[in-house]
Amino acid sequence: MMAAGANGKTRNRRIGALLIAGAMMLAASDRACATDAAPIEPDPIRAAFFDDATFTLRLRSYLFDMSHNGDNNPAAWALGGWAGYQTGWIEDILQFGAVAYTSQPLWAPEDRAGSLLLLPDQDGISVLGQAYAALRYENQLLTVYRQMVNQPEVNPHDNRMVPNTFEGVSLAGQIDSLSYYAGYLTRMKTRDSDHFVNMAHVVDVDQDQPMYLGGLSYSPSKDFTAQTSLYVVPNLLASSYTDAKWMQGEADGDHMSLSGQFMIQSGIGEELMMGPDFQSWMVGVLGEIKHGNLTLMAGYTANGTDDAWQYPFGMWPGYTNMIIGVFTRAGEQAVLLGATYDAADIGLDGLTLSAQTAFDTHVADGLAHWNEYDFYADYSFKAIKTAPEWLAPLRLGVRYAILDSNNVGPRTDETDEIPVRLNSNELRVILNYEVQFTGKEL
Repeated sequence: MMAAGANGKTRNRRIGALLIAGAMMLAASDRACATDAAPIEPDPIRAAFFDDATFTLRLRSYLFDMSHNGDNNPAAWALGGWAGYQTGWIEDILQFGAVAYTSQPLWAPEDRAGSLLLLPDQDGISVLGQAYAALRYENQLLTVYRQMVNQPEVNPHDNRMVPNTFEGVSLAGQIDSLSYYAGYLTRMKTRDSDHFVNMAHVVDVDQDQPMYLGGLSYSPSKDFTAQTSLYVVPNLLASSYTDAKWMQGEADGDHMSLSGQFMIQSGIGEELMMGPDFQSWMVGVLGEIKHGNLTLMAGYTANGTDDAWQYPFGMWPGYTNMIIGVFTRAGEQAVLLGATYDAADIGLDGLTLSAQTAFDTHVADGLAHWNEYDFYADYSFKAIKTAPEWLAPLRLGVRYAILDSNNVGPRTDETDEIPVRLNSNELRVILNYEVQFTGKEL
């Protein structure tokens, strides 16, 4: 009996041990299942390079046709655009980006080069125009290598197929109402080029020189903004720009504004770009009134009598910068008149019409007088409420300009020949289609 009782106790201990082991296995299994069900922490590297990355595709078609009674009548029709990639912020401080550009000829007569849509020989353009790394701390951003620069005189000049881009290092940021920019630029790719060259080579000076660029912008309120910038290319050129704008009302609604600008530039060091004693300056004023769907503007610019203004590194920021003519000649004074009308007022949502004219009131002796008439029509398909969603990013722009000149040179006392009257006509038709999405949307 005792043996039987001992065997029963031993069996009970074994059964108890098995039950305890089974319970422990079940508990471990439950913990494993709970672990499997817990959310997986996202990979920050994958998030930055894919999930939070931004992809941009801009398609562009551009027809350019200029004709006049001179020797050259540039024309081309190009198709292309750009594809861009920008990572999200890695640890909230580091970002990478790249943009590849292309412009390929659809119609490009060999004897009509010079449109700036293509290479000088009418071949296509393909180039990695931007490739950069960016570091940020609070409101300060440091950008390294190929990048876009958008300062008053050093800028993309994006009115063809491919914009200007630059190589170098830049630092930009904001402190309260003051924004700043500082750049050390070593090379530039112009609108009609597929490679980067030294800043001095842009103006055909056989010397390697960087550009030192700085800018400040001050906006204490929505009614007033002011900015100033300065760039220096040693042994070539020093150039400065300052403007201020006062506005009463809302930018998107009824308002009136008054702007003024002042520029001055000169040769520096060895003065290899323009030769010794180069000096130029310019002043301008611009007034604008918007009421309802109509905007009216009037402006005036005056240039110093010594030399014409030089703008090799971007679009000239003067108020009388027209489609064909740029009123920057020495001693030139010009008046600008313009109007813009939003046709939504008559049921044509998305259509904007503009007209401008600029004409000389004074030119230096020996220079021809210019009168230019520019017409713009812009249409955004986003305004068509019944259109499919994929059509919304499409924008159409048409530009037509007439430049009328009284002559191409001075009339001399030695001849009774009537000076040749120069007439230029220019047509531009631009289609843009841009889509942008993140990796999460793929």
